[in-house]
Amino acid sequence: MKRSLTLTLKVVVLAVLFTIIFHAIDWRDSYSRISAEGETLTKMEGRIVGDWSGKSVHFLPDGATVPQIIRPATAADGMRTVVSPGFPTYLKNLDPLRFALGAICFVLFVSIVHTRWWWLLRSNRLNVSFFEAQLFSWIGLFFNNVIPGTTGGDVVKAVYIAKRCSTDRVRALVSVVVDRIVGLVSLLLVGSFASLLAVNRFPTFAVVVWLTTAGALLLCVLMLSPGLRRRVRFERLIARLPKRPGQVLEEIDAAVLQYRSHLPGIAAWVLVSPLTYSLLIASIWFMDRSLGFGLSLTDYFFIVPVASVVQGIPIAPAGWGVGEAAYGALIGKFGAVTLPGVPEAEQIMRTRGVALSVLHRTHVVAWSMLGGAFMLIHRHKPTTTLPNDPRADAQTKPPEDQP
Repeated sequence: MKRSLTLTLKVVVLAVLFTIIFHAIDWRDSYSRISAEGETLTKMEGRIVGDWSGKSVHFLPDGATVPQIIRPATAADGMRTVVSPGFPTYLKNLDPLRFALGAICFVLFVSIVHTRWWWLLRSNRLNVSFFEAQLFSWIGLFFNNVIPGTTGGDVVKAVYIAKRCSTDRVRALVSVVVDRIVGLVSLLLVGSFASLLAVNRFPTFAVVVWLTTAGALLLCVLMLSPGLRRRVRFERLIARLPKRPGQVLEEIDAAVLQYRSHLPGIAAWVLVSPLTYSLLIASIWFMDRSLGFGLSLTDYFFIVPVASVVQGIPIAPAGWGVGEAAYGALIGKFGAVTLPGVPEAEQIMRTRGVALSVLHRTHVVAWSMLGGAFMLIHRHKPTTTLPNDPRADAQTKPPEDQP
């Protein structure tokens, strides 16, 4: 009953979210004549024929048969003509070369993040090969399109690695959690640095990011700091738990503490995160350029980390709806300043933000099909055991002499 209620609530929230997004963006093309005082004099709806971002735009008004030639510019008397493409027009005018550059940046980013998880596995003495870690990670990316949230694939990845490391399941599962925490801290760190460039324009956004980053760092310190653990009497709290849950938490805690001796390596991964996540940000920025939006790269260093954290909320598979709302709101706010004096600047940029999110997410879904192929291949491979697995010893042990 409780599970059905939760599912129903998620569906309702998702439906409301999509309804808000649907009505908050423009679906039809239009152009407006704006006076020098910023007042909208006329607004004409119709369809843009061809490119929308050139010096002249071919616009077919509703009911007309011959396109007009519109020149988005400012006249001598200060009156401006502003072209506002609808959502489908942005996608139809995609630049394939810039889109391809964005796709390459994304694949490089994903490969590096998967390598980080492989390093965490090796650090916890789990003999998992580089290619196995990549394989399981791509399969997890594939299942992100099925399980709610952008971290849902971690559950499937955890199942695969637990089966692979059958004698060290706790350490294997903890590696997935630690990898997610390192990724979250890295994202927030990038967003915190970038928010310094936006603190004058959007102080509330910056403060929220700083507080979230501080909370994540405090959690990491609590997990690994002996002094802080003694002060909060962490071990004593575990000892008071019932036997079975207490044993499980002790095993998890021991697996987490194993990473204490690898803090320099973890710190190195976090410190290079601005370079690593620059590939993800560059991917989205190139796709911005492929759509012709023109938002600055520095703005995306703040927008992408915040939107990536928000779309991890487990409401819909792959964060659909949540991500569009996040990118629409953030790009709407940040991009509105690039259209000074335009009355509907925020709505125009919100439409662009949703279009960008849909494009990038659809491209991620296409890449994740590789994970589906890897899953089918892996199903037909024989299972392997770790060198310290007792089953391996039993298989290689010679039979005893018969009397």
